[in-house]
Order: sequence, then C-alpha cells, then structure tokens
Amino acid sequence: MQATKMKKKQEGRSIDVNKPVHNGDGRAPVQFSKLAKDKLDHVKQAENLDSYNAVIDHLYGVWKSTIPSAAGMFPGVGPFEREEEDLNRVPY
Repeated sequence: MQATKMKKKQEGRSIDVNKPVHNGDGRAPVQFSKLAKDKLDHVKQAENLDSYNAVIDHLYGVWKSTIPSAAGMFPGVGPFEREEEDLNRVPY
C-alpha cells in the first residue's frame, strides 16, 4: 500500500510534509517579531527547554504528530477482496 502524501500550500508553492527537513548543523540568521519571540520564550520556559533550537524541535514534533492520518477515512468500506486473479500482479 502506498502512503498518501500530504502537501501544504505556502506562498504559492507546495511542501511535502512527509519529507524530512535537512538536518544540517549550519546556522542561519533569523528575525522574529517581538510577539513571536515572547511566544518562543513562553514555550521555552513552560517546557523547560534550554535553547531556541530545542523549542523549534519541540514545536516541529508537536506539529508533525498532529498531521491527520488517512487511515480510517472511509469506515463503512469493507476490506479489499479481489474479484479475479491478476496474472500480472507482483507477489509480495
């Protein structure tokens, strides 16, 4: 069974949310608004995290775990049964 790929639109381009992000150790400068910084500080304090990288990793993990699963989308549909044998099917 092929996994369903979820995509999200962001500024006119689609992002595959199932594809892991680059795990490099380089640094990039980032600018946040005062409100965003206060929110990051709040999460950092509430979750007892030691760095903003840890806060972002935590938030990413929470977001990733809330992506809805495609399993059970059609609960009334019964299990798949073949009507006839497919001679071209690759056995698993």
